[in-house]
Amino acid sequence: MVNLAALTDDVLADILLGVQSPRDLARASASCSSFRRVISNPLFLRRFGAVHAPPPLGVFCCYPAWGGGVGGSQFCAALPSHPSAALARALASSADFCFNFLPPAASDWLVRDCRDGRFLLDRVRDFSTAFTEVAICDPLFRRYRLLPPIPNDLAASVENPYVQRGGDGQLQSRSSEIFLVSRSDDSVSENDTAFTVIWMACCRGKLVAFFYSSESQQWCALSPPEYYALSTRRVMGVRLGQRNHAHGCFYWMVALTHRWLVLDTRKMEFSIVDISPVLTGRAMMFSNQITTLESSDGRTTVVVSDVFRPDRRCILYFYTFLYFSDRWQLLNRITLPEEWGYRFRGIIGAAEGYLFIKLDDPKENLNDQIERHVEYFSLDVKTMQLGSFCRTTLFTVTEAYLYCGFPPSLSLPSI
Repeated sequence: MVNLAALTDDVLADILLGVQSPRDLARASASCSSFRRVISNPLFLRRFGAVHAPPPLGVFCCYPAWGGGVGGSQFCAALPSHPSAALARALASSADFCFNFLPPAASDWLVRDCRDGRFLLDRVRDFSTAFTEVAICDPLFRRYRLLPPIPNDLAASVENPYVQRGGDGQLQSRSSEIFLVSRSDDSVSENDTAFTVIWMACCRGKLVAFFYSSESQQWCALSPPEYYALSTRRVMGVRLGQRNHAHGCFYWMVALTHRWLVLDTRKMEFSIVDISPVLTGRAMMFSNQITTLESSDGRTTVVVSDVFRPDRRCILYFYTFLYFSDRWQLLNRITLPEEWGYRFRGIIGAAEGYLFIKLDDPKENLNDQIERHVEYFSLDVKTMQLGSFCRTTLFTVTEAYLYCGFPPSLSLPSI
């Protein structure tokens, strides 16, 4: 029998890195002081995070203001039947998802993105819905940073931006698209509090974009594609649709076209990709009918939801490509349960080989305010098995962010 006391911390760390489940690693940490000493070391946690994807723990839902009230948000933890339930409960009990640690009033802040354990929020500043005050925060460790305003020489290029969110003229209206760039997974860095923020606005006939780096602490301009490539119309008066991400690239459907607007954050370059071959013959009414997920071999999997069919069924088509110039290969198609046809509201995200699907109320509950709810299901891409993930009793969900992360005992500050 191996004597744990005879093993060095380096040997123990190499052994513990092989533990696949964060839940099992947390249990190991609680069971033995030697394990706890190694696992709690920040260097080990960085190494573990570099080789193991954080599991999905829940969905962060935003809801609108009703009857003159104030909109808000809530974290919906994974259901007890889900493998991540225990980790999700630990996170929910430790984190401040009301963001009371931000400068008051907390109700002024609007969640704009959630990635790598960080949240990006903003609030109206000087009555502008485009140039807002922006905060990056870590609700688990209750830390935040306020970003400096975009310099006037850059802001001057933004002229009458179109509304991207809301539109009711209230505090939840926004005329910009702002989001976080994912961390790089190619190395274990001690500077895991570094971050990059992208800011975008659609103006008449042009797209304007800037990025902020916490390392340079400066806003810089991005060169967008030519305006004529964005739309068949001379005026690009559209909203940017659901933002998808895979392998360092962000994707948006360009309204009224079968094209993608793509931002490669590794090069900080925009491009336009024609995806009409896989969309021909399908009614694409909403941007969340198409989503992306990463494959371990570096390929990108694209899921297209064929919803508006005469038989009222919903069919998911799975395609894959390595480079944009490749011909997309059809991997699979799956027909969702018949009763989901009228409840399906799109795919909110992907993680660990799963898609996460939003469903509205069952038909029999539409008039029952007590039972109304929105459900989120997981779909295993390999086995095509469906499972319940989480549920919210919110009347309406305007934005939903899939939250992936590690439990508090395995987390490090991200700010």
